[in-house]
Amino acid sequence: MKTTPARHVCRLSVCTALLLVLGVFLTGCATQGDQARAEGTGIGAGVGAAVGAGLGYLLGGSQGALIGAGVGAVVGGTSGYVYADQVAKRHEMLKGKEHDVDARIAFAEAVNSDTRQYNQRLQKEVADLEPKIATLEARVKTQQVTQQELDRQKQDLARKIADANKQLGAGQQELEGLRNFRAQQSSPSPKLDAQISALETNLKEMKMHTASLASQSARI
Repeated sequence: MKTTPARHVCRLSVCTALLLVLGVFLTGCATQGDQARAEGTGIGAGVGAAVGAGLGYLLGGSQGALIGAGVGAVVGGTSGYVYADQVAKRHEMLKGKEHDVDARIAFAEAVNSDTRQYNQRLQKEVADLEPKIATLEARVKTQQVTQQELDRQKQDLARKIADANKQLGAGQQELEGLRNFRAQQSSPSPKLDAQISALETNLKEMKMHTASLASQSARI
């Protein structure tokens, strides 16, 4: 009969404990308010990476730690702030008041606030990536980077671009809904017009930042 090494048993025990801790953390994130969601991406990714690295090391040593950290960061990040989800929750403001102009104005103001916040995050992400992309470009020119590393970086950027396009699509859908509602109104509403105009501007900025991510990807 084969016996399980004590070290392996220890690893499995610690893994189980870490998974339980991670489960409690993610459950707590799900029950927090808007502020926690707004801060969740950075915190979630950080904690996810830490827990992932710990699990990876226990399962596969230092190489497993690197893999675990990457996977953990993805899991942690997805538990944080997501613009599309936040905007979707704004529709709760319209329940039973779908035809009320003032309710639509308040809704549009909230969506604009969410859009500006997401734009700030996206702009920072683009800025933070710039020196990394520049360094990678220099390494490519001097052939100091492997194809595997390049593929990994391209895949990471592709995920970021796909996510940014998803958020942009969500914003454009809300803009179209507001435009349709406005077209059905016979009375003037300068406040609603102003919010629609602001959302158009905010979405143009979001599209610009998304294009910047695509441009960075094309450089490597």
